[in-house]
Amino acid sequence: NNSFGLAVEVLPADLPRALALLADGVLAPAFRRSTFGIERDAQLAGLQEDADDVVTFGQKRLRQLFFGAHPLAINAHGDETSLKKIVPGDLVALHRRLVVAGNAVLAAAGDFDPRSIQPQLQRFLARLPAGGLPPAGGDFTGPATVGDFVETQPRQQAVVLQAFPGPGLLAPDYYVGEVADELFSGMSSQLFERVREEKGLAYFVRSARVIGLHTAMFYFLAGTEPRRVTEVLTEIGAEIGRVQQGGVEPKELLRCQTRLKAARRMNLQTNAARAMQAGLNALYGLPVEDWKNYDARIDAVDAGSLQRFAQAYFQSARRTQLVVRPGA
Repeated sequence: NNSFGLAVEVLPADLPRALALLADGVLAPAFRRSTFGIERDAQLAGLQEDADDVVTFGQKRLRQLFFGAHPLAINAHGDETSLKKIVPGDLVALHRRLVVAGNAVLAAAGDFDPRSIQPQLQRFLARLPAGGLPPAGGDFTGPATVGDFVETQPRQQAVVLQAFPGPGLLAPDYYVGEVADELFSGMSSQLFERVREEKGLAYFVRSARVIGLHTAMFYFLAGTEPRRVTEVLTEIGAEIGRVQQGGVEPKELLRCQTRLKAARRMNLQTNAARAMQAGLNALYGLPVEDWKNYDARIDAVDAGSLQRFAQAYFQSARRTQLVVRPGA
């Protein structure tokens, strides 16, 4: 949602070759018309597959309704209309604008001697053309459209989605949002237990987010039978209300915190993941090893902060609700 990059992973003995390949890709991309056509056709085929999946269709439509003209309205794969208009020259222009010294971070992780690799990395960075940060992608003051919307699709399953504004990656309460998302998701969440296991109302039910640097969409989604749509929406509303009233229990909060901290450790077990995390942190103006602060920030979230979070963000007056129903 917020950045792009190139990466290469090799054995230590191949590091000079890796840097040469990376430099070639970053500094001298060819953007050949034949390769461009293959990649665009593959991306268009992927979009057509997405259109056949009722859940993905609903998620994309929800983004459009919620974000409106903001760039986050479209995911990283684009849309069919725009993709068909793109030509290789557009990529050349985008590369020229974004791949500049003031908009680049280079990170390395693994088995190497920093003293020997640092001069090589510095020479690489020195070859980047001059330039600064690109302009921001646009302000977001709230959902573009609020209210209840219905879409029909030739499917048997119904999908319900509710979206609310949420904190972006750099927001002070971002980590409260991390815990809130875990609280509403997963097979051990009270929402899942009640909606699927106890009442059998939905095939799946969970929360998810679309995260930007300064804003986000926090949304709930469930797959159900058309006749159960109202019941599922009622249960989602009841679970939101429980958190808004301070009903989060200590044991479920501890479970969420434990799962999040364990997942963060697991996600940083590879050299590639460590390098990417360090690079993104630096790019976004965070400490390079900001992951070291993760546990403390997650542990600082309590039932009160979750209550305030739910009260601040999950307001019905700022809700975008979409129901995708079977139909012609």
